[in-house]
Amino acid sequence: MREKQQAAREQEKHRRRTIESYCQDVLRRQEEFESKEEVLQELNMFPQLDDEATRKAYYKEFRKVVEYSDVILEVLDARDPLGCRCFQMEEAVLQAEGNKKLVLVLNKIDLVPKEIVEKWLDYLRNELPTVAFKASTQHQVKNLNRCSVPVGQASESLLKSKACFGAENLMRVLGNYCRLGEVRTHIRVGVVGLPNVGKSSLINSLKRSRACSVGAVPGVTKFMQEVYLDKFIRLLDAPGIVPGPNSEVGTILRNCIHVQKLADPVTPVETILQRCNLEEISNYYGVSGFQTTEHFLTAVAQRLGKKKKGGIYSQEEAAKAVLADWVSGKISFYTLPPATHTLPTHLSAEIVKEMTEVFDIEDTEQANEDTMECLANGESDELLGDMDPLEMEIKWLHSPMMKIVDALENKTTVYKTGELTGYCTNSNRHQKGWAKRNVDSYPRNVCPVDRRPMIQRIMETDPLQQGQALAFALKNKKKMQKRTDKLASKLSDSMMSALDLSGSTDDSAGD
Repeated sequence: MREKQQAAREQEKHRRRTIESYCQDVLRRQEEFESKEEVLQELNMFPQLDDEATRKAYYKEFRKVVEYSDVILEVLDARDPLGCRCFQMEEAVLQAEGNKKLVLVLNKIDLVPKEIVEKWLDYLRNELPTVAFKASTQHQVKNLNRCSVPVGQASESLLKSKACFGAENLMRVLGNYCRLGEVRTHIRVGVVGLPNVGKSSLINSLKRSRACSVGAVPGVTKFMQEVYLDKFIRLLDAPGIVPGPNSEVGTILRNCIHVQKLADPVTPVETILQRCNLEEISNYYGVSGFQTTEHFLTAVAQRLGKKKKGGIYSQEEAAKAVLADWVSGKISFYTLPPATHTLPTHLSAEIVKEMTEVFDIEDTEQANEDTMECLANGESDELLGDMDPLEMEIKWLHSPMMKIVDALENKTTVYKTGELTGYCTNSNRHQKGWAKRNVDSYPRNVCPVDRRPMIQRIMETDPLQQGQALAFALKNKKKMQKRTDKLASKLSDSMMSALDLSGSTDDSAGD
């Protein structure tokens, strides 16, 4: 009898324990669902971009990328890092299961002065690991160019090129996380951020091929895409999401909404005129003496020839053209970091310390400091300028690219400047601004001829670009050689045909 009572009590206790655990599980799921709904409302996108179903689908893809990833790369625009930073997104990553790691990537550093980039790196590294990056802007499908020169050592002209910068440093950071002691592990890296900050371009630059679709308008990426970088790293591309609390004007200026879908494009232009230097804006568009935004847009519409019915100039079309120049980078701008640093509420000192130790950021920062010190001492760009001419010639003869030099020393082909070679450019063709864009005082298809020896022109280029200049010159030499051989074969064929014709005429006359 006692055994039956004991079994009954145990069964009742187990039943109550199961009900309590079930209730706790129900409450936990309810709290998770409510928290997701709150985050979904905060990360809600504006109606101008997509409808509600599409916004929910984008957020679902973002959650999927966070769930599957071990490391999250949040891509920021170097022109406005704090404006492009989404704290709700970072909070969702840190609260996700699996102890996710977060790294900031400062993209588009070529659009900002180097000293401003250094200030932003110092500011952001107080919170999370930060890597400076410039995605490749080349248009070919494969073999995207990647420059191994550190960002601090690269010159301004090299940063303005189409090559990728910062890939080696970013791969080093991810490689440090792959190594747990002496064992290498496989990781998945999610790439998130606001629309049009360069997420897909970053993946293509690391892959060195067009693995993801890219575009200058927001909303190109709609689903999660997985790209195999190597046997240890997989990249996950996520659609861009926009935080709801920001103002609509700020969202437009960050290129999070398509310019052509705007109902009121005049208000963002008014904000641009309030924040930017009016003298530079006037010089760029060739418009001066305006007092209000309406006068400025009317003058721009007059230059563009944008008219509505009745011959009235369209201020809306002019405003969309100005916004298109703004989001494409033709109107240069950048923001300064705050004078005092305050840690965000979702980050703690323990999280900052853990992120720094896991990714071994101290070694990366030390390497960047050494590079900047080397640059400050003038050991890169001024190396050839301070040498004796004889010593320069000796170092040049011992260069590993001597074979290319030998192939170019006796070159007599005349090279034209401009887009055909890339060594020199016509300054009138590359001046920015509509005021200088319509100048017709120079011939369109005629370029001056540079008759200096090829070696002299290559030696006058930046030392970091001489290898690329030599390779490009050799490529042009081969192209010209092919043209010469083709022309010679045509001339020989025509001469042979003429000789055959004359021989046959003499034979017929002799007969």
